[in-house]
Amino acid sequence: MFKNPSVKYLLSKIGKYFSVGILGLIIDNGVLLLLINIFNISPRVSTLIAAECGNLNNFFINDKWTFKEPKDNSNFWSRILKYHAAISLGYIISRILVFPVIYSLISYHFGHNLSALISNNISIATSFVFNFLINALWTWRKNKGGVVKEVEEIIEETELR
Repeated sequence: MFKNPSVKYLLSKIGKYFSVGILGLIIDNGVLLLLINIFNISPRVSTLIAAECGNLNNFFINDKWTFKEPKDNSNFWSRILKYHAAISLGYIISRILVFPVIYSLISYHFGHNLSALISNNISIATSFVFNFLINALWTWRKNKGGVVKEVEEIIEETELR
């Protein structure tokens, strides 16, 4: 279907990142329901804790699988700090703006637990593209290798047409 190796490479990265995100989503939602239903913690506090559990899972798998190419000189702590900075911005956009708005709009119709889950999933979906781009181009950037190199090659080929 896609003959261009740069497009294939980029799509494989997006697919892996998406797969990791689905696992993180399952962990996030499981922790969210556990905190709300078992520990009676408010949905807003629960989403913060649940999100970090999913985020740590995602960082470790993305570091070892999605972006496994040899890293540049950045060490583990540098990557995890960059990752958290990137997802924090995505979090501000999606969770602090999107979650409360969606939750307040639908909670009357769907009730407490279902509204929390729906709002949580919508806010996660809004940050997917943003987080992939920032992390691929900054957190796991390898001196114009990996995703950066492939994106540049796709752009150059597009400009030549």
